[in-house]
Amino acid sequence: MDTVDLNALIEEAISLTEPSWKAQAESRSISITVQKDLQKISTVAGNGAELREVLTNLIFNAVDAMPKGGNISLRTRGDGNQVVLEVSDTGKGMTEEVRQRCFEPFFTTKGAHGTGLGLSMVHGILQRHQATIEIKSEVDKGSTFIIRFRSQTAQPQSASTAQPANTLQNLHVLVVDDEAMVRNVVGEFLKIDGHVVQTADGGRDGLEKFHKDQFDLVLVDRAMPDMNGDQVASAIKSTNPSMPVVMLTGFGSMMEASGERPSSVDLVVGKPVTICDLRAAVSKALTAHAASPAECAT
Repeated sequence: MDTVDLNALIEEAISLTEPSWKAQAESRSISITVQKDLQKISTVAGNGAELREVLTNLIFNAVDAMPKGGNISLRTRGDGNQVVLEVSDTGKGMTEEVRQRCFEPFFTTKGAHGTGLGLSMVHGILQRHQATIEIKSEVDKGSTFIIRFRSQTAQPQSASTAQPANTLQNLHVLVVDDEAMVRNVVGEFLKIDGHVVQTADGGRDGLEKFHKDQFDLVLVDRAMPDMNGDQVASAIKSTNPSMPVVMLTGFGSMMEASGERPSSVDLVVGKPVTICDLRAAVSKALTAHAASPAECAT
């Protein structure tokens, strides 16, 4: 990972997002202000582009939490061998249920206007950076997201503790889905476990990338406009019958209840998928190619 100046990254994120949230505020005749308290801190190890995405997501999340306007505060400080970032808003806050569930993929309180993926992506990126995030929030009193990074001067963790327990060896995975946010979230989950990920925005793009490279596993959406997941899976199996193919679909529970599974698909998993669900599916799909169904873990 690169060396990242978190304070500089905060300045960039504010500059990048300001035209959008300022225009949004003006269109609603409200006032949104941003305050900074950036103390002298050590650098952190990370990917600048990904951490910038974390910051922009948190800023826009704060804006959405303040429909009547308010203030966003970004603060940094050192704390022993850690660098602490706090992003606060004076918005509507969260109930305890929302606070505990807001990092779940596809969970949203914004109705049809929300994807439920922004904070999930934030969580995934921070996990990969071995950073922690907690939320303090009260209804009508705003929210504070507290992120702790290990400073560059801190002793690095050993490789044995950096990876989640019981993960498979690093895999090369192709994720095929026409929804960009879903591709990104699933990709983030896989990267947390050290897998290398390529994504494709549809069936034809997926097949083209599959034929150009070597993969250990394919994850494919079912409902796609140009070529559906059944067709993609069938084309892949006709070329490489031993390639594990997992289908991710919003109709997963219905398909499971009816016993429906396309002949070229090894496993069907329902959306939304958690990181634990995805780990279990990856393990089960790969095991199915090395053992009989009776020997596979359930």
